[in-house]
Amino acid sequence: MLWNPLLETGIKEIDEQHKELFRQIRAMRDSKDSNRVDQLLDFLGKYVITHFLTEEDMQTRSGYPLAAEHKKLHELLIETYDGMRKEYASDKSTIVFLKINKALGEWLIDHVMGQDKHFADYYKSLTKK
Repeated sequence: MLWNPLLETGIKEIDEQHKELFRQIRAMRDSKDSNRVDQLLDFLGKYVITHFLTEEDMQTRSGYPLAAEHKKLHELLIETYDGMRKEYASDKSTIVFLKINKALGEWLIDHVMGQDKHFADYYKSLTKK
């Protein structure tokens, strides 16, 4: 999974964090070592929480009207991730690995292109005033 400039929100901190998420998901996809995949999954689990807190803080401080809904989407991904992580811990098969990688990548792209870009438009509109 490669970063694409179409995914940029125009908010430097958020874009840098998104790029790191894409790098780590790509590294996980390219890894052939289950121990390395475990390390990357652990990193992603922690990093995504840091990233979500950054977004949620920006949304709260800016008065973003959809902040609560956005936070619920984050919470849902964390729950889904926890389930996938447990599944991989008990079954390190290629099928489970591919399912996790695909799900994380698709969620990230959909979320960035939809909800995150919507927030970015709102946030940038405040700074132009």
